[in-house]
Amino acid sequence: MVNKVKFERDAVVRTASQLFWQKGFNTTSTRDLQDAINMRPGSIYAAFGSKEGLYCEALKDYALQMQNKLNTCLAAHSKVLDGLTMFVTQVLIEDQHHTPSNLCMLIKANSEFGDDQPTLKTLSQNLLGQFEEFLSIIFTKAQRQGELDEDLTALEYARFFQIQFTGLRSYLNRPNSNRLAAGLIAQMFLSLQLLK
Repeated sequence: MVNKVKFERDAVVRTASQLFWQKGFNTTSTRDLQDAINMRPGSIYAAFGSKEGLYCEALKDYALQMQNKLNTCLAAHSKVLDGLTMFVTQVLIEDQHHTPSNLCMLIKANSEFGDDQPTLKTLSQNLLGQFEEFLSIIFTKAQRQGELDEDLTALEYARFFQIQFTGLRSYLNRPNSNRLAAGLIAQMFLSLQLLK
């Protein structure tokens, strides 16, 4: 009879997510995973089917954590743009010393996988698409509350937001750029409100 390994699935997925986020899927070895989550390879495969299966769960967990963080920020403010500003500030300034990478895990995943890894490529693209749809709902609310002009669609605002947010995350990955973060975030939201 195969020994059943007792573990907290959520904790294992979260730990694996941090490792994958830091190193990427292809450069994370089974040994790296074994050391990080304290599970033998056989137990990893029994629980998740494969390294790819664990990665899929980790990537989905990352997307869910980002969405939950954004929902928490939005719930703390009556104005949508104030909640979005809080979210961007947390991710780009407050959380940067507690994350394995300043770059978004979904963006890293989307650029890592090619046609030779269709399952992971499709998953990363689908999760990015779902986040864009989620942002579109948020920007629809901002428009209804009169915070943003209605000449553009909510989807156009969502795309602009993602481009700016991703660009800032990448730019602030440079050495000694932290002091610029607050000003760049303010410029991002000013540009968002001026869009026509």
